[in-house]
Amino acid sequence: MKKLCVLCGVLALLTAPVFAGGGAQSSGGGGDLSHMTIGASVMSLQHPFMADLVTGYNEFIKQTNIRMLITDGGNMEPEKQVTNVENYIAQRVDGILVQCIDINTIRDTINRAMDEGIPVGYYPPSPNVKAVTYFGYNEYDWGHELGVVAADWIKTRLNGKAKVISFQSSVEPQSLERAQGWSDALNELCGAGNVSIVTVEAKNAETAASNTEAALQANSDARVIMAFAGHFARPVTEVVTASGLPLENFFIGTCDGTTDELDLLETPNTPFRCAIANRRYVNEIGYYWAQNMAKCIAKLPYDNPFPIPTVAVTNATVKAYRARAPEYILDPQLKAYMDARKK
Repeated sequence: MKKLCVLCGVLALLTAPVFAGGGAQSSGGGGDLSHMTIGASVMSLQHPFMADLVTGYNEFIKQTNIRMLITDGGNMEPEKQVTNVENYIAQRVDGILVQCIDINTIRDTINRAMDEGIPVGYYPPSPNVKAVTYFGYNEYDWGHELGVVAADWIKTRLNGKAKVISFQSSVEPQSLERAQGWSDALNELCGAGNVSIVTVEAKNAETAASNTEAALQANSDARVIMAFAGHFARPVTEVVTASGLPLENFFIGTCDGTTDELDLLETPNTPFRCAIANRRYVNEIGYYWAQNMAKCIAKLPYDNPFPIPTVAVTNATVKAYRARAPEYILDPQLKAYMDARKK
């Protein structure tokens, strides 16, 4: 569905630092978007997905000279993120992008920005939020796709039966939907009673290692670990690798498709088996997500929801998945808008 929004706000006087890109196919030229400012609030730069997203933001900055104020939610701190977005409103940015730590905590702030004429794009989608666009993920399907891959592993490598450690977070409601997705897939494909699922609360990467150690001590017969986000991949894999358990039959799977997850998939003798990734690289998503908001500010047609299809990447397919160079292609209508401003 396409919508139009109204250009609003005045220039903020701050700019975000530009980080190096490289190796990508890009297209730009013409005028620029230096008259626009977007506030972009990410959950936490400790999260590899968010770091990759910012790489894409900065590629868009390089191509268009747009101003982006990129702020970090620290150690997944909802109130800190609220303060960051409140500052965007006070600075009268032209648009806001928010990867919400806790949508219930920040809902009123997003709605206030919209009420004050500042368009907002956000994630995850939730009822009673006023926004012009959101990330078009289906959280349940994402988890279900990981469950399908894990079920095949269980049937072929574990004789159809397994104890599964399921990492999820009460702080992130989308994690519960992903966990429900893989739970349903495992029960559907392996048969009811053949899979025992142990739920473990895991908030961030800092606690992932200790949580994994505790979970394995309590469930030494577990051979499958599934986590809702990519920042769990490395700490969980490191703990399992050092555990002395038989790695050849162990399955670890996560959701995000970050650079870190893809690196792990290419590591020899790794128990990390699958990442549910985006068909676009995460840094590409950052680029096109920023571009989508710029198109909204410019009163050009834009995407709502912003589509993000997923794909399962395994040890066998990761090289093919990574063979494509990232593409950062400026939208023709936005380019024409930039050229017109230059004249």
